[in-house]
Amino acid sequence: MSQQDWHNLGPVESLKDSPLRELTVERTLIALSYKDGQFGAISNVCNHVGGPLGRGMIDGDYVKCPWHNWKFHRVTGFGEPGLEDDRVPQYELKIDDGNLYINLHPVTLRNKLPHPPHPISRPVKREDGPIKVVGISTTAMDSKNPRYSTSDKLLETALEHARNALGAQTLLIKLNDLKFRNCEGY
Repeated sequence: MSQQDWHNLGPVESLKDSPLRELTVERTLIALSYKDGQFGAISNVCNHVGGPLGRGMIDGDYVKCPWHNWKFHRVTGFGEPGLEDDRVPQYELKIDDGNLYINLHPVTLRNKLPHPPHPISRPVKREDGPIKVVGISTTAMDSKNPRYSTSDKLLETALEHARNALGAQTLLIKLNDLKFRNCEGY
């Protein structure tokens, strides 16, 4: 017989208002979904890099991770078609006296499979030549009233060190200096 560790999540009616939410019960992170009159509870931790599934969205019967779009069935925790053996834990739910309960002993366990590389990923290949270092300044500055920026100075010092001590090619990009044309009306 499976172990039981039931916890009250609250009144059923108050949990129907959102199709997907994050819950922490004890120290267990849960993605709770509600669709077509049925609740589902799976781990809130995506297999890819640990993204918060409960902050994602419902895509058909799947929870889509907000970080990299990996999908897991909202009730069973199984991966999307073609990746069914890649799964996150599924948790048993029951309704009793108008409240929703969850058993924190999972019905299924996590199974993480290798996935094919992302279509735009590429192997890192070191070409001959100097190392290239780019510094990107995100300091917001009013050009009519400039001020000293310690973060810009630190970035400039780091790039100078990379150039002089390490022989790197360097480039400083200040986002504040970039000019973007207004595309309204296009």
